[in-house]
Amino acid sequence: MSSDGISPQPPIEQSSNNSSNTNVETAVETPPPSTDTASQSSALPKWRSKSKKPLWPAVALAMLVVAGFVGVKAYQTLTAAPPLEETDDATNQSRLPIRVLRAQKGPIQGWVFDEGSVWPVRRRILNFQASGDIIYVAKVDGVELREGDFVSQGQLLATIDARRQESSIATAEADIQVSETQLNQSRASLLQSQANLEKAKSDLALAETELQRYENLFEQGAVSESDRDAYINRVDQAAAALKTAEQDVRSAGESIRSSEAGVNASVARLNQSAVDLEDTQLVSPLDGVVAYINIREGEYWSTQYLNTSSPQDLIESAPIVVVDPQSFEVEIELQAGEAGEIKPGQRAYVVLEEEVSALQAAGANSQGLLDIARQRGSGGQVFAVSPSQTPGSRGTEITIRNLEQVGNLKVGGRVYVWIEVARDNDAVVLPLGALVSRNQQYYAFVVNETDGTVQQRRITGGIEGLSGVEILSGIEPGELVVIEGQNRLVDGTPVEIVDRN
Repeated sequence: MSSDGISPQPPIEQSSNNSSNTNVETAVETPPPSTDTASQSSALPKWRSKSKKPLWPAVALAMLVVAGFVGVKAYQTLTAAPPLEETDDATNQSRLPIRVLRAQKGPIQGWVFDEGSVWPVRRRILNFQASGDIIYVAKVDGVELREGDFVSQGQLLATIDARRQESSIATAEADIQVSETQLNQSRASLLQSQANLEKAKSDLALAETELQRYENLFEQGAVSESDRDAYINRVDQAAAALKTAEQDVRSAGESIRSSEAGVNASVARLNQSAVDLEDTQLVSPLDGVVAYINIREGEYWSTQYLNTSSPQDLIESAPIVVVDPQSFEVEIELQAGEAGEIKPGQRAYVVLEEEVSALQAAGANSQGLLDIARQRGSGGQVFAVSPSQTPGSRGTEITIRNLEQVGNLKVGGRVYVWIEVARDNDAVVLPLGALVSRNQQYYAFVVNETDGTVQQRRITGGIEGLSGVEILSGIEPGELVVIEGQNRLVDGTPVEIVDRN
């Protein structure tokens, strides 16, 4: 124990863990101790001379300062970039997104569309004009006549019970024979009367000659007055006989005319009976195909069964309909506004309703339906435009003929018809949706590719197609036209193109 009462402590050993601190400490230069200090130190115990204050807190503080400086620089770097990006984002957010299309020239067609019905140009409705039981229907290859069978001109297709008509024909033929016999008798009587007339004329001439001779003899006194008067009586008798003969000739002539009239009447009755017989028969008037047959052998037919309310009702109730399969036409009815654009010779496309009904139900657009009509339908031409309007609907009837394909057309079938009413093969064309209607005027927006804004242009339209419209003025080929997003635009609006075609 020292004199101050403190027990001496052993010196503290420096561990290897403090080697780094030792190294730091040795790197720090310290001023050399003064002589007095050295002497004082030598007077102290050895372990007291090594009790110095450590330097690692200062080093830690220096490292914290460096780390703080680096952190500040990093923070400034990280916080300096976002303002520029945010500025760009703000600029982009102020531009409205649009889709554009570069205007180009191409073909465009104007179309008129409507529904119509198919009818053959040459069709015959075969109908019984008499009522009765159907006793005969023609057979083809042993099978009773049916739709689609080919028939020849003059071929007997069906008959009803015609016994009454056949009896009338027999009676008329007998009447003709009687009338002809009477006519022959009248002609013979006329010949006899004409002969009697000639004899009467001759007898009168002879009597007049004899009378003249006796007149001369009487004047000479050669004959008596009674002899002369006898010849006067002969002349009177001959004259009377002549008149009778002339009357007989006239009567014979009238008898001939009456007999001829009787013959003519009998012939007329025969002809009428023949017509009545024809009314019980259905004979094909042309080489064609049976389109409809609504009768069967053994059934009863009445003339009241025929329904003439409409063309469709007529063909569906007529006994037999025969058509020429090579000559179909399509009839449609348009309102006055659309019919004014239709002219004979215009191109048309016809397709059966069932060909496109499924696509139409699926939402196919007009252009898609027209493409189907071109692929599966038939091309044709406008044949006639009626100058009058139908009384009920006030529509105009249009007839389409010269159909290129008729194999899939059916009599009375419903069809869709497209008629090309206008065409321009070198037009500036835009989609219909690119136009905006404002104040009863049409406008389009054109992108200024220099500053990214739009210009509102007033346009003049031409032919309106199924999916586009012709631009006559306001848009030039090559300009970028807004086709989507234009409803929010005004002149000068900054825009961002998100898609272009």
